Amino acid sequence: MAASMDGRGDADGRIVPATFLHDLNNLLTAIHGYSTLLAADLPVGGTEQEFAARILAAAEEARQLVARVPRQRTPSALRVLLVGRALARLAGGLETLGLEVTLAGTAREAQGALKASTGDWDVVAGTAEALGALDGCGLPLARVPAGADAVTVDALIRAARA
Repeated sequence: MAASMDGRGDADGRIVPATFLHDLNNLLTAIHGYSTLLAADLPVGGTEQEFAARILAAAEEARQLVARVPRQRTPSALRVLLVGRALARLAGGLETLGLEVTLAGTAREAQGALKASTGDWDVVAGTAEALGALDGCGLPLARVPAGADAVTVDALIRAARA
């Protein structure tokens, strides 16, 4: 049964259902968002703001770890390198729409990943600013406008690939 599930492998080779990872990513996105708001609303330099910043950092680190969990690759999955922390909120939605997403927090991080292996992705997606700061190594680029939702970004990625 586990072999037929759409999922990702864990460190022991077991399958982690993709729905679990999607739900976990959604939870971490909420924690990340609320801690961002909390840190912005608290007095600068206070202990409370420091705690909110720690929550924010932990949520970001956890989201990056979830994004790195190995997954079973389906032959039809479009593989996307999503560049920019601002777009990380879209990863779960894009995976639900059938894309295989790898997150790169910054253009520098993305550039390092692209130099290491361009064959891991079919499209690079990011804001105009993020994409302007890197060399896509010949891959199609999908420019994502600020505030775009996952369905819009999915369409932009698929159009860039065509």
